Amino acid sequence: MDERFVSLASFLRAAPAEPAVAVPPPAPAQAAAPAVVRGVIDFAHADVVHELALMRLAAYEAFEGAARRMVRTLARDVLGRDLIMAPADIDALTAEALAAFASAEPVSLAISPADAERVRTPLPVRVDLTLEAGDLVVDVRDGSFESRFAFRLEAALERAERGV
Repeated sequence: MDERFVSLASFLRAAPAEPAVAVPPPAPAQAAAPAVVRGVIDFAHADVVHELALMRLAAYEAFEGAARRMVRTLARDVLGRDLIMAPADIDALTAEALAAFASAEPVSLAISPADAERVRTPLPVRVDLTLEAGDLVVDVRDGSFESRFAFRLEAALERAERGV
């Protein structure tokens, strides 16, 4: 039996015409049997075709999921490596966060120990050991806003997946 993959479209495509061969007339018992037409699926094969279609759909969905996971993993690895080679511009991130939350009246800023020497802001700064390089928390009068690298990465990946 041939084990090569055959797409459904090529399976259903009619076979090329073969040269005419003299065929004896059918016997009476054979005349009652329906003719098999290549490219037309009978009910005996419909369940096989249905199962093949489900398998193809499952394979496609698995591929899409694996591709999405691979892109996310690759993005984390590449961005992580870039942050090791060149730390995040914490001043730019701080300015952007303070501008975004200006109406919430920022009162202080929490940053990672790795960024303590590089941040310049008029607000009081506290070092938070739970934060990683590039993470910051803007404390406001009524709470706080976190701007962690993982959150920013997830938001960027979601925008990329939506095509924004």
